[in-house]
Amino acid sequence: MGRREGNGNAPYGGGRISRRDFLKAGGAGLAGVSLLGVAGCGGGGGNQGSQGGGGPKGGNNKQLLIGYDQEPSILNNYITGGDLQATQDTTVGIVQSPLQIMPDLSFQPWLADGMPKIMKKNPLTIEYKFKDGITWSDGKPLTSEDARWTFEQIMDKKNNIISRVGWDQVSKFETPDKRTVRIIFKTPYAPWRTMLGGNATQILPKHIYQNKNFNKALNNSIVGSGPYKFQEWKKGEYLKWVRNDNYWGSKPAIDEITFRWIPDTNTLINSLRSGEVQFINPPVDIGIKQKLNISGTKMQSKAGVIWEHIAFNVDKVPNLDLRKAIAYGINREQVINKLLKGAVNPLQSILVPDQKPYYTPAWEMYTHDPTKAKKFAQQAKSTGANMNITFSTTADNTLRETLQQVVQQQLKDLGINVSIKNTAAETFFGQWTPKGTFEMGEWAWLSTPDPTVTTLFAGDQVPPKGQNYYRYRNKQVTKWLHQADRTIETGPRANLTRQAQDQMAKDLPLIPMYQRPVYIAYVDNLKGPEVNPTLAGVFWNIGEWRFS
Repeated sequence: MGRREGNGNAPYGGGRISRRDFLKAGGAGLAGVSLLGVAGCGGGGGNQGSQGGGGPKGGNNKQLLIGYDQEPSILNNYITGGDLQATQDTTVGIVQSPLQIMPDLSFQPWLADGMPKIMKKNPLTIEYKFKDGITWSDGKPLTSEDARWTFEQIMDKKNNIISRVGWDQVSKFETPDKRTVRIIFKTPYAPWRTMLGGNATQILPKHIYQNKNFNKALNNSIVGSGPYKFQEWKKGEYLKWVRNDNYWGSKPAIDEITFRWIPDTNTLINSLRSGEVQFINPPVDIGIKQKLNISGTKMQSKAGVIWEHIAFNVDKVPNLDLRKAIAYGINREQVINKLLKGAVNPLQSILVPDQKPYYTPAWEMYTHDPTKAKKFAQQAKSTGANMNITFSTTADNTLRETLQQVVQQQLKDLGINVSIKNTAAETFFGQWTPKGTFEMGEWAWLSTPDPTVTTLFAGDQVPPKGQNYYRYRNKQVTKWLHQADRTIETGPRANLTRQAQDQMAKDLPLIPMYQRPVYIAYVDNLKGPEVNPTLAGVFWNIGEWRFS
């Protein structure tokens, strides 16, 4: 399952992958969960540039101190409250899944001994084996029975599971032997890989939790099969892992890892600068790259899978010429340079380029063109379109509010009068978007390796049935999207998805803007960190980290 973000895409409102204030949404996604994030990025202001003194240094593999900007609510990824990225990041070294999402949005085996195989297409039957010799941190063997028990918890109606999408299509969950799992579906389900890799897809130990309340037992401590095991969580201060000496894989080099909660972005950066912590993954903010230029540290960044866009409520902005005037009138490169100093390029679709072969740059026709913009604006006005439009997003989000102001100025010369009306994230995502009480909006979705965007754009998915907040209804696009979800073969499924993107670009229910970059910064003698901009999170390979 996913973070509050999901899908091939899922909704994300915050300044980062959901580290702040979430609202839950149903839908497609990483094993079906779409997550609706809210609130903004931290920080602002503060010291920039490098500081002298030779810079901070890390330890000697005894302890790694991580500065982290949000404390999780609970440690159970499966249930309501565990859908923050903070839960994923603070448990990823402890619990594991059959598959793992790599930085390039591919899936690779993790607990599975090779990639799962399609044994039958009708009914769709998936099979995989666990690697030989996997144990839990208490030394007991991990078996297929643990996978079956985990599935039973997902489907148990007494449990407050975030989403059962995908799993609710399973007719049989079989365990032919101690290492083999066989999943048989009622109907073809194309994004089945998302059920085995990513967030809230972890296998949990039956022998530890089988007689306990699943809604409570894993909330404050958790047992897994990863390179680290949970040691202590002092609420409001820190959470600590220690090395798992029973780990089935290569033993981690670092003995102990501690997450310290530092919610303010500037304080977070200064903690790295002063050597109080050795690793940070700060929220994206204006000027963040310059702030991370710190002596004695390294910085990595990568275009992420959270993508921002300008959305139209097509019921409130029904004139296509007006939408085209806005699309041609917005200089997306100028907007992005203002926000992120050219760190990323304009996004050209509802998928990201790494989502091959499903992605196609369908929106690249909308490069800034004042002549076309004026022509379409005049056509819209001549047919009676309302040239006054209200632009809404989450309040107190510096990146979004700056974007609104730049767009407002860019469209002014076209005779399009943009007024800005923002509200608290809880209201924007909890009321305005599902109820359609906006005209033009801005929020973000998150892309996953196995894309399905049906809940977002199919005509039969307008709330309360789905997450089509755009009120976009195209019968052919709806048909293509549903057909893609039932098409197991990659080639035909990709063709359907690309056709849908091309038609959507013509219909313009939204304007893709940019992928949010992900930044990490750490002391220069820490080896192993590699940006993974997916839901797997930046700690995806933390068992391989070490100090030189």
